[in-house]
Amino acid sequence: MKTLHTVSFFILASHVISLSLPFSVRQSQLSQSSLEGFKQKSSSPTTRIYSVSHDGEFGNERLSESLRKCMATASLMFTVLASSSFAPPAFAVSGGGLDYANLDLTAQDFSNGNYKGKDFTQIIAKGTTFEGSNLIGCRFYKAYLVNTNFKGADLRGASLEDTSMDGADLTNVNAVGAYFSASLLDAKSIEGADFTDAQLPPKLLARICARENFATGTNPSTGVETRESLMCP
Repeated sequence: MKTLHTVSFFILASHVISLSLPFSVRQSQLSQSSLEGFKQKSSSPTTRIYSVSHDGEFGNERLSESLRKCMATASLMFTVLASSSFAPPAFAVSGGGLDYANLDLTAQDFSNGNYKGKDFTQIIAKGTTFEGSNLIGCRFYKAYLVNTNFKGADLRGASLEDTSMDGADLTNVNAVGAYFSASLLDAKSIEGADFTDAQLPPKLLARICARENFATGTNPSTGVETRESLMCP
């Protein structure tokens, strides 16, 4: 790519020079023709000498001025091409764009990190760990979270709707105000999780509360019991 831009620069520069120089040369030639005519008509040596000196200098000045303009134009063209050709590649800004959406993050380690507000839509995160991470407001819509480790993660306000959560570990998560779908029932553990104000399908809530040894424990961060956060009877 750099070579292509360099070649393009020299081609354009040569066109500018080829367009500028003939005009200057023609001006110089016209000046010389005028000089010859004037020399033939003039009988005064003094006038002839003055004319040669004056017209020659004037032609050279026009030629030099034309060359200066030509080189200035070529320099400007090079600056523009260089700035577009050799600029460092742009990278996505952290926190913007699609973040991790649609990526295969299988078995990767995202533990103890800050991913607040990140987009994990439709990721494949089989066996991936988010243990102890800040996942506040993250979007996991339609994500494949089979055997995913969320132990102790902060999931406040996160969206985990239409996900596959078979074998997922939500032990001690802070899921206050988070959004879940029916797949929460397929999780390996929700022991010690705080689901205060979390949004769950109405029929799911009853099944979670009725499942033996499932909604148990107390969240170590909030001190709220899991069953109480779910308003289980």
